[in-house]
Amino acid sequence: MFCSCGKRTVTQGHPTTRHITDFLGTIFLTSCSLLSFTQDVVGQSQDSSASRGTFGIVDTVVVTGNRKTKDYVILDEMTLQPGSVATQEIIEYDRNRIYSLGLFNRVDIWCEPSDDQLLLRIDVSERWYIIPLPVFGFADGDPKKPFYGGGVLHNNFRGRNQKIFGLITFGYNPSLSLSFRDPQIDRDNGLSFSGSFSFARIRNKSVREASLTGDFNEMHYNINATIGKRFNIHETLGMNTGFQIVHIKEYRPGRTVSPDGADAFLFAGLSYVFDSRDLREYAMTGGYVFLGVTKLGFGESPLSFTRFNIDARRYIPVFGDLTIASRLHGTIVSGTTIPTYARAYFGYGERIRGYFRTVLEGEDLAGASLEVRYMIFEPRTFMMNALPLPAEFSEWRFGIALALFVDSGVAWFRGEELRLSDFSSGYGAGIDFLLPYSFVVRTEYAWNELSVGQFIVDFRASF
Repeated sequence: MFCSCGKRTVTQGHPTTRHITDFLGTIFLTSCSLLSFTQDVVGQSQDSSASRGTFGIVDTVVVTGNRKTKDYVILDEMTLQPGSVATQEIIEYDRNRIYSLGLFNRVDIWCEPSDDQLLLRIDVSERWYIIPLPVFGFADGDPKKPFYGGGVLHNNFRGRNQKIFGLITFGYNPSLSLSFRDPQIDRDNGLSFSGSFSFARIRNKSVREASLTGDFNEMHYNINATIGKRFNIHETLGMNTGFQIVHIKEYRPGRTVSPDGADAFLFAGLSYVFDSRDLREYAMTGGYVFLGVTKLGFGESPLSFTRFNIDARRYIPVFGDLTIASRLHGTIVSGTTIPTYARAYFGYGERIRGYFRTVLEGEDLAGASLEVRYMIFEPRTFMMNALPLPAEFSEWRFGIALALFVDSGVAWFRGEELRLSDFSSGYGAGIDFLLPYSFVVRTEYAWNELSVGQFIVDFRASF
């Protein structure tokens, strides 16, 4: 038996500390409530599901099909352990958690009663792990910003889910990067480690600066390392430190803090993550909260400021394959001069559908999204035996979902009066395609509050 299982007008005014404080307080309280409610929902869903489709108490868990991956990499992502009550809902949740590792083309879980005991079997089909990568993509998910190149990725070094990655790209924002990540460098204590070195020539993002002198490039050099502590399956604390250089030849005041056009500074940050999502690239249940603070500059550079970040998401199944997804996010900065490369933007990584190609810039940013998702074709794996492909490329996973959405956001500078009318908003509908190797393509049509419409093709996973 298988258990499927530039729209805003800027109002100049006196510094409005009260507005900023009120906004921060609202975001903080909302996030705390969201985190608490998410934990409650996870517990309630598991408790309530125990009365539906219960298979019994798990005695033994057996993993098969993992020729390279260590068993613990899979088992550590599961809520089901020996002594747990196995239900249809929890089995499906764990199956998506394992798939979210990005190591497998197929994950099957089923229950086998044996001598008054319940055997839980997990069978996986591994992806190709050592991948010479021809690279082609779109910066910020924008088809007008193509990049290309190549690299080498070992996605599962030593079978421990360690990542070794080297990449060189050309075209839009050419770059060179080397990175290593070990999610369990000390499994007994739940410690992880990651480190990277990168260089990139990045096209200026500031529309204000570009309107004065035209576009210009920023040369970014970065080396950093992160130590993480995983408290349980859902919660992680991270500490990051590093050194960065940003050099701009076409210097103007504000583009860098240093008058010679080169900022060289240390940075350090602390972050907390709660993540109970089922499928990370397209979640249908669970929650996600990110809280982070980063200090840039410790006296070695004239640059000195601190940035606070928050990202809170909820995914509430309503009935069947219908889910309501919501997101609140924001970033606030405090300190001295904030150079253009460290400002906050909509129109690049963050987008407002309805103003998808409009750049909004400021020192601070806030946004919210609401989606109704309906999975019309649940992700499932297909065998492509007719094609002469290695086994790792013969199993392809596809899914299709419909989505209705509303987005709203604002970016502002310190000293500006923030009003509700300053928010840019849009709404619309789309079809999302879940493709092999965890790729997601979103095709959408959105209108803004002025009833101006736009067609969107986005090559990034949804929130």
